[in-house]
Amino acid sequence: MKAILLLLLSVLSVEVGAEDTQLTHGIFSEILNEKTKVTVKLPLSYKANKNKTYPVFYVLDDGINTELVDSMNRRLHSSNGANEHIVIGVNTTDRLRDFAPSVNMDPRGPVGEGGGADKFLDYIETELMPYINKTYRTNNHNVVAGHSIAGLFVVHAFHSRPNLFQAHLAFSPAVWWGARETATAAQQYVIKGVSVGSFLYCNIGTEGGEMRAVYDNLTQTILRNRSSDLILYLDVFDNENHDFTMVAGLYNALKGLYKYQQEKGI
Repeated sequence: MKAILLLLLSVLSVEVGAEDTQLTHGIFSEILNEKTKVTVKLPLSYKANKNKTYPVFYVLDDGINTELVDSMNRRLHSSNGANEHIVIGVNTTDRLRDFAPSVNMDPRGPVGEGGGADKFLDYIETELMPYINKTYRTNNHNVVAGHSIAGLFVVHAFHSRPNLFQAHLAFSPAVWWGARETATAAQQYVIKGVSVGSFLYCNIGTEGGEMRAVYDNLTQTILRNRSSDLILYLDVFDNENHDFTMVAGLYNALKGLYKYQQEKGI
């Protein structure tokens, strides 16, 4: 009984400590003309180590995605398999509007939706990132992760603002969107041989048809034409459907990210 009581107290103390590292901020965005909300999860060492700075992990679609990334990263860090990060859960009031770079006119998808990704990137670059960097001890190494339409946003950021994030994680990115503008632009960017020394992880599951065809064409073009300092990780999960590719791929993505960060001295 005493041993069980000690175990329960130990678990309780961990949970209280974890809660103490989570904060929520409301930020009014002049660019979006609306109030935005972000969840901040601080590393367990943040309060004790006052002189340490941390890389920042921006997770699109806050909620369970933020919890997933933060908990997996903490578990890997406990076994010397990941760096500690300040994890930012990014919320949006309209994910199709904010994550899709172009307006979709293809009748096979939601016609008239999308087109606000560049404005949302403006918000991240000129409002959110400066706020996070001012409020917390960051080290100018930024990671972005997203799934599906948020994965499309990650690919768009990769080619359109290559210096904004130093690492990009795109799980089942919806590169079929619209007239495939993002896939085409990303291919053209890579073919030009632009060198910024970044990290890109992409994966796909059991998705078929045009989505798979566009994805395969994009990733093979990147694989064949990438600069030597673009670190590329690709995964295919033949037994996992679209909803599970972020869960299935996160371990490999974080392990690859850690290796990349070690080589960069992060």
